[in-house]
Amino acid sequence: MKTRSIEDLCAIASAGGSLVLHADVRPTDTLVRIASHLQHGATLTLHGMILRPTEDLCEIASAAPGRVTFLA
Repeated sequence: MKTRSIEDLCAIASAGGSLVLHADVRPTDTLVRIASHLQHGATLTLHGMILRPTEDLCEIASAAPGRVTFLA
Protein backbone atom coordinates (compact mmCIF):
# COMPACT_ATOMS: atom_id res chain seq x y z
CA MET A 1 0.00 0.00 0.00
CA LYS A 2 1.35 3.39 -0.98
CA THR A 3 1.56 6.12 1.63
CA ARG A 4 0.99 9.66 0.36
CA SER A 5 3.50 12.31 1.29
CA ILE A 6 2.58 15.12 3.66
CA GLU A 7 2.84 17.52 0.73
CA ASP A 8 0.30 15.42 -1.21
CA LEU A 9 -2.09 15.30 1.74
CA CYS A 10 -1.82 19.08 2.25
CA ALA A 11 -2.46 19.64 -1.46
CA ILE A 12 -5.57 17.45 -1.31
CA ALA A 13 -6.83 19.32 1.77
CA SER A 14 -6.08 22.67 0.10
CA ALA A 15 -8.09 21.57 -2.94
CA GLY A 16 -11.13 20.98 -0.70
CA GLY A 17 -10.81 17.24 -0.23
CA SER A 18 -11.79 15.50 2.99
CA LEU A 19 -9.32 12.97 4.36
CA VAL A 20 -9.50 9.81 6.47
CA LEU A 21 -6.07 8.81 7.79
CA HIS A 22 -4.57 6.13 9.99
CA ALA A 23 -2.60 8.56 12.09
CA ASP A 24 -1.22 6.53 14.98
CA VAL A 25 2.37 6.88 13.76
CA ARG A 26 2.22 10.39 12.28
CA PRO A 27 3.76 13.17 14.37
CA THR A 28 1.40 15.71 15.90
CA ASP A 29 2.98 18.63 14.02
CA THR A 30 2.34 16.83 10.74
CA LEU A 31 -1.33 16.32 11.59
CA VAL A 32 -1.64 19.99 12.58
CA ARG A 33 -0.14 20.94 9.23
CA ILE A 34 -2.63 18.81 7.30
CA ALA A 35 -5.57 20.08 9.38
CA SER A 36 -4.54 23.69 8.80
CA HIS A 37 -4.87 23.17 5.03
CA LEU A 38 -8.51 22.03 5.20
CA GLN A 39 -10.87 24.20 3.20
CA HIS A 40 -14.41 25.17 4.21
CA GLY A 41 -16.62 22.07 4.31
CA ALA A 42 -13.73 19.58 4.24
CA THR A 43 -13.02 17.28 7.19
CA LEU A 44 -10.14 15.27 8.57
CA THR A 45 -10.87 11.95 10.30
CA LEU A 46 -7.97 10.45 12.22
CA HIS A 47 -7.89 6.77 13.25
CA GLY A 48 -5.60 5.39 15.96
CA MET A 49 -5.66 8.38 18.30
CA ILE A 50 -6.63 6.64 21.57
CA LEU A 51 -3.13 6.80 23.07
CA ARG A 52 -2.45 10.43 22.14
CA PRO A 53 -2.27 12.95 24.97
CA THR A 54 -5.22 15.32 25.23
CA GLU A 55 -2.87 18.24 24.57
CA ASP A 56 -1.96 16.77 21.16
CA LEU A 57 -5.60 16.26 20.25
CA CYS A 58 -6.43 19.83 21.25
CA GLU A 59 -3.55 21.17 19.16
CA ILE A 60 -4.72 19.26 16.09
CA ALA A 61 -8.36 20.23 16.61
CA SER A 62 -7.41 23.91 17.03
CA ALA A 63 -5.88 23.93 13.55
CA ALA A 64 -9.34 23.28 12.02
CA PRO A 65 -12.10 23.83 14.60
CA GLY A 66 -15.14 21.64 14.01
CA ARG A 67 -13.57 19.79 11.10
CA VAL A 68 -11.40 17.14 12.81
CA THR A 69 -12.77 13.82 14.09
CA PHE A 70 -10.75 11.47 16.28
CA LEU A 71 -11.34 7.70 16.32
CA ALA A 72 -9.74 5.11 18.59
